[in-house]
Amino acid sequence: MSKDIRSLRVSKDSELFTLDSKEYLLVVDYFSRFVEIAQLSYTRSMDIVVHLKSIFAHHGIPQVLVTDNWPQFSCSHFQAFAVCYGFEHVTSSPRFPQSNGEAECAVQTVKRLLKKSSDLYRALLAYRATPLQNGYSPAELLMGRRLRTTVPALPSLLDPALPDYNALGAKEREKRWRDARTFDKRHKAKNLEPLVPGQEVWITDARAQGTVISAHEAPRSYRIKVPQGTLRRNRHHLVSMQTEGKGVEPVDEPVGEDTPTPTVRTRSGRVVRKPDRLNL
Repeated sequence: MSKDIRSLRVSKDSELFTLDSKEYLLVVDYFSRFVEIAQLSYTRSMDIVVHLKSIFAHHGIPQVLVTDNWPQFSCSHFQAFAVCYGFEHVTSSPRFPQSNGEAECAVQTVKRLLKKSSDLYRALLAYRATPLQNGYSPAELLMGRRLRTTVPALPSLLDPALPDYNALGAKEREKRWRDARTFDKRHKAKNLEPLVPGQEVWITDARAQGTVISAHEAPRSYRIKVPQGTLRRNRHHLVSMQTEGKGVEPVDEPVGEDTPTPTVRTRSGRVVRKPDRLNL
């Protein structure tokens, strides 16, 4: 989910994950990449809310909280919590983890820490005190000061000092632009045309046809009407039937041996190529 540097300061991401049969709640700050985790005895919504309240008491209430689509985050109890604490709750696109990439990346980082260290909190301290590619550690970006660790450091280095946010913003924008360009080149990504209500689409992961109801609040996400009810999918999963699912009628041309065969496409947009056969 693309955000400018200013909006990142008030946005957080939450995720549930399992490691070694233990359940964890992870919260990551978009701006600083500062990570908080809590081991869960139960994964009920009320237990998750208690841990989130504790985290918010330490760091403040975010304006936006992005979560996945687990039932614990979509129930009425969690929605009431969002209203009571006054933050906007946004869910990522179903079956498309890339739309919640910051949390997915943080989960992988924490899993590596848990596997390599017997002391989780010491490992978290080391991560929070380690500079990122922009030159600042998560603790410096969030708190405006370096953390004291087991690594010896001059007392003067621990004095509070706010980052240069103008220079930081330029570095972050450049990094995100480079990362996006590398990803697009590696995966041959391209911008997909936005869909409009009433448009017929093919849902690739569900292998079903549906009709666009409206755009969802989350970026590049749509509500789709299908015979069984309503689905929500990312634009990545939707193929327009008008432009990609139906073949264009070929123009009549003189028939000859070199006349090209009209292009035929499947519902998913793949070109159908007839096999070459020997003329015996």
